[in-house]
Amino acid sequence: MIRLFAAGGRRFPQFSFIGCLIVFSLFAAIPVSGQDVESAITKTLEKSRYSERQKASIISFFTETDRADLPAELLVPKLEEGIAKRIPAQRVLDALKREREGLLKARALILRVEGGEQVLADRASWARTANLLAGGISETEIERLILLCRSRVGDFRPATYLYAALKEWGLGQEPSFSLIGALLRSSISADSFMGVMDLLATGRRRRIAPEELVRRIEEHLKQVKRIEELEKWIY
Repeated sequence: MIRLFAAGGRRFPQFSFIGCLIVFSLFAAIPVSGQDVESAITKTLEKSRYSERQKASIISFFTETDRADLPAELLVPKLEEGIAKRIPAQRVLDALKREREGLLKARALILRVEGGEQVLADRASWARTANLLAGGISETEIERLILLCRSRVGDFRPATYLYAALKEWGLGQEPSFSLIGALLRSSISADSFMGVMDLLATGRRRRIAPEELVRRIEEHLKQVKRIEELEKWIY
């Protein structure tokens, strides 16, 4: 767990006397670690025009986040964005709280699924799960994606990007899951998964039904090493 904003061992920004009292009361019991995250938050707050009390509220938020064993570093970009855009402190804090709630929900969902611990161990995959929930992907859909990726956990994010694209494109759930499962069982690199969308677009122009095209792709995946090689087999 990352520990943020320890008292002692480093200097903090020069706040007013009242601000220093508030900050000290928040930091005093927390040991030093996670220096990069701590530094990013401190430097970002230095750039703001927030009052000391507003800064202290934000610091308190990150301290609470850390105590909940949540990845504070995933929330720092939201703070940086808010301050860069000169958004009022309370609105930034409200946005941070929503993001944290999303991470909490994502963690609970991931841990419900067999093998989910490996997905949770990757902070980017944890954040991606929260983004999927916020984007309207159902918990059932996400659970199925986690299960599909058990043998290739490192490819969870590329698989979810493809699933979201297939969903937006209009392909049904079952053919989408079937296609992603076939890709994960193949030797195709996850970096090229999104190339499937070009195949589907070409198939649509040639008036090939999506379900039929998916069937052809799955049938010939074992014969190719790259997505582009499928073109000679499926059209």
